[in-house]
Amino acid sequence: MSRNRCFSTLAIFLTLIFIKIDLLAITDEDMIKKSVIGYNMTLIESAKNPEFLKNFDDRKKLERFADRKVAQKLFIWIKSWHENNLYMDARLKDISFGRIVSKNGNVSVITDEVWLYRYFRVIGKNRIEEAYPPAKKIYKVKYTLKREKDSWKITNIDVFSEKEEKL
Repeated sequence: MSRNRCFSTLAIFLTLIFIKIDLLAITDEDMIKKSVIGYNMTLIESAKNPEFLKNFDDRKKLERFADRKVAQKLFIWIKSWHENNLYMDARLKDISFGRIVSKNGNVSVITDEVWLYRYFRVIGKNRIEEAYPPAKKIYKVKYTLKREKDSWKITNIDVFSEKEEKL
């Protein structure tokens, strides 16, 4: 009787461990996807709003999803557009994630992304003009991420391909 109880307890314990491991894997995958999507949503918000990046400390908004190097690179890219009175109005129309690959403490994932863009200039208090005609862009992108405490941060971005279609 006690031997059966011991085996039953062991079986329940092992089952709970496997369930927990499975849930952790799902959570990590979801967190990785949320980091990539959050990065892109912050990019969209930052590039569109003339008030968003007023000083260098605003890059911390980008550091929620990316390490300091990647966030600073994006900050400088957006800031250079803003300093030339160019703003990006974009929408991430679709993103699909490939298999997440783990290597040396990092993970990488390749995405297929469809973006809709238009660029504009601010010419008055509440007036804008088109600076570049609307376009649809299709990207294949590799994101590399590293776990930092309770989140995954992007440490590198490689654009494998880019195709543009005028709208």
